[in-house]
Amino acid sequence: MYFGKLRDITANELKAPVSDFVVTVPGWYTDVQRRAIQDAAAIAGANTLRVINDSTAVALGYGITKTDLPDADNPRHVMFVDVGHSSMSVSVVAFSKGQLVVKGTGYDRHLGGRNIDYALLQHFAAEFKEKYRIDVLSSPKATFRLAVGCERLKKILSANSEAPLNVESIMNDIDASSKLSRDHYEALIAPVLDRIAVPLQQALAESGLTINQIDLVELVGGTTRVPAVRARIQAALNGKALLTTVNQDEACARGATFACAFFSPTFRVREFSVKDINHYPIKVSWDRTPGDPDEDTELVVFPRGNSVPSTKVLTFYRKEGFELRAEYAEPENLPGGINPWIARFTAKSVPPDPSGDFTCVKIKTRLNLHGIMGFEAAYVEAIEEREEPPSMEVDGEAVENTVPKKKRAIKKIDVPFILGSTSFDPSVIEKLRELEAQMHVADKLVQDTEVTFPSYSPLCKR
Repeated sequence: MYFGKLRDITANELKAPVSDFVVTVPGWYTDVQRRAIQDAAAIAGANTLRVINDSTAVALGYGITKTDLPDADNPRHVMFVDVGHSSMSVSVVAFSKGQLVVKGTGYDRHLGGRNIDYALLQHFAAEFKEKYRIDVLSSPKATFRLAVGCERLKKILSANSEAPLNVESIMNDIDASSKLSRDHYEALIAPVLDRIAVPLQQALAESGLTINQIDLVELVGGTTRVPAVRARIQAALNGKALLTTVNQDEACARGATFACAFFSPTFRVREFSVKDINHYPIKVSWDRTPGDPDEDTELVVFPRGNSVPSTKVLTFYRKEGFELRAEYAEPENLPGGINPWIARFTAKSVPPDPSGDFTCVKIKTRLNLHGIMGFEAAYVEAIEEREEPPSMEVDGEAVENTVPKKKRAIKKIDVPFILGSTSFDPSVIEKLRELEAQMHVADKLVQDTEVTFPSYSPLCKR
């Protein structure tokens, strides 16, 4: 529904149908979440050209228009700090001519403006319970009204030392009012502010850089407008100057637009390479087979910090079919409730080796442009020798030599396999796409035939 609405808004703006787009997601999104994004887009009748991390999109929008970037041997290091409504992300990016390289990232999946709002909500709910003898949190309607007031108060305190709070008819026909000073406000949200330094330290540690090696710090996200948040960021970075040269609300969408333009045949965009990194280590595991000389049963194929996209070839020695399982190596670091399982590879049979020994099977794995891991191919390499009559030149004319020449060539024999993942089967997506299209047509019909009746005064005559 969300992608369908965005598609309609864009199509109305461009006066043309929209079928392809780039989607930004938090960098901490897992394989199953990224696949779900692609499936949802497909059901909405759209093709996802790329799933890009939001912090990387911000960096792309920032760097692609810069004409003064240094050479690759002396890059400019920029830290992007994004504190939004519900989460905080930090990325350290090295910029040089024609490219950006993500060096390190840090996240807090549950740190943002809503945490500040909730701290204020709890404070005033407790105050009104004592002052007016009402339990605001017991009523969803009253809670919503108080939350709106708290958000308004937060914005006022960003520019003033004190702010009033007035909520008319909050519940039981009571008009509630109060006020809050900035000092008291910052004391209330201190537990939230104390968490800001951790993602900053994580990103720096992963990048291998020191504070002094960071050239610029750019702020993104609406919550970075809160003075207390800025002060904590600056304190954690040893007083580093904080810049807001990018649009704090639209920087992510701007970067996604450039990423989308790379795929467009109608736009000419400056060549700019984007090198992202993997955030969760991915391992491949298997069951040991009799006679297998390898004692290991698992291997971390894509460690944390591995470049994206990336392709690796795994080698196995087998006489019969086998199965591989891809999953996250550190499930404790995943978002709550996420299953660490990613994909399953099953080869039903393996071509026999001419010598009767184990067959060397090579499996191509890839962490693709979207940050999604999969098994792309399986094959056996066979060496072929064939005789070719070499040519020789006599008096400027090519003449066949009577001595044959043996030439060796490597031939790849595909190994059939079955791949399982968390993505929907194409047949399921097609059925859901048809249902979604029917509902969209029905919704549009209701919208187009909706009639607005004028309101009549009771004193109007018929």
